[in-house]
Amino acid sequence: MTASLAIDVRGLTKRFGNKLAVDHIDIAVPEGQVWGFLGPNGSGKTTTIRMLCGLLRADDGRGTCLGLDFRTQSEAIKRQVGYMTQRFSFWEDLSIRENLDFVARLYGIRNRRARIDETLDQLGLAQRQRQLAGELSGGWKQRMALAACMLHDPRLLLLDEPTAGVDPKARRDFWEEIHALSERGLTRPSAATALSTS
Repeated sequence: MTASLAIDVRGLTKRFGNKLAVDHIDIAVPEGQVWGFLGPNGSGKTTTIRMLCGLLRADDGRGTCLGLDFRTQSEAIKRQVGYMTQRFSFWEDLSIRENLDFVARLYGIRNRRARIDETLDQLGLAQRQRQLAGELSGGWKQRMALAACMLHDPRLLLLDEPTAGVDPKARRDFWEEIHALSERGLTRPSAATALSTS
């Protein structure tokens, strides 16, 4: 039996003026798996991820992300995707918990305190929840970023160079956590998928 596809796009293309950033690529990622998306700097990986999650409009291409048309149903896709960007965008003078509470409010998460508690426990952040984000090492900031993109219970994680600039142990711990989340279906029983650039 073939797994259904979390991402299934053909001919994905993006131009910025005269610059062709993404040139008619095809991507097929099965549900419930962790996939890498490799390429040198400037090859269009981030642009591709931003198109898949509805942050950029594609110039050409067709297909689906989580069964939704990536060109016409981007708002619905955004609600089901967790996107971890290359750079951490947190308030350094707020604690881990305060940062996560802000993100939970943005998503309009019901029972946000319980959801934050669950996510803190799941990612090993409960003991550090009162620590200021600005005092965290790269590995702990990375873990906080993952917690933030999981708060709304996504079906798909899109990770943009998530282990850049962290030490080898933090990198290994992060990938072990991603594989464990995929096996558990992230936080819900349905199949979960992660696509990462590197």
